[in-house]
Amino acid sequence: MIEIFSHRIIFNGIENSVESIPYYKKLGIGIELDLRYNNNQVYISHDPTNKGKLFEEVCKQCDKSEIRMALHIKEKEVINPVIKILKEYSIKNYFLFDTENFEYSKSVDNEKIAQYVNEKEKNIKRKILWCDESQQQWYSKEIIKNLQQKNKLIYVMSLEVVKKCNKKEMYFEWERLINLGVNGICTKHPEELMRFVKGDLN
Repeated sequence: MIEIFSHRIIFNGIENSVESIPYYKKLGIGIELDLRYNNNQVYISHDPTNKGKLFEEVCKQCDKSEIRMALHIKEKEVINPVIKILKEYSIKNYFLFDTENFEYSKSVDNEKIAQYVNEKEKNIKRKILWCDESQQQWYSKEIIKNLQQKNKLIYVMSLEVVKKCNKKEMYFEWERLINLGVNGICTKHPEELMRFVKGDLN
């Protein structure tokens, strides 16, 4: 079954909802979150901050859990502190990605680093790909199939995450992505996508 990620751990319209993690664990829904570093703390935030929920709060909820975590690294300074916290809580079902081409130290497992891809390109090095079509529409069955034959995992951003759209457009895009055979979708509506995949909304 296709993997589903909750964009910014959104739950009932509220972002960074750490309290929703036990619920998502039961459903088998993964979580995507933005990480920043300030005052020697790792914060869950899309924007720069020195307050808010700490990444450690997420890890406490995910301790010994199989919930999959997609960690969006917003600043290179956050990388080593994040790895330290993940090790402290023995969390292994995660991967890191960024949109800035940060360099990662040898202390970070290469298999845990995803490559951000937003256009058709040949220089794909990583096993895990975090994708969107913000620059151009580049997904096709041939491209997806060829990448998967090279043992790539392809996770894509749902349309409503990238730009404004209505529900009909979102459903149409979900259908397209599922038919393309992507490995996972990150969405603002994870429970709804789960029902859609199961055919409960048709």
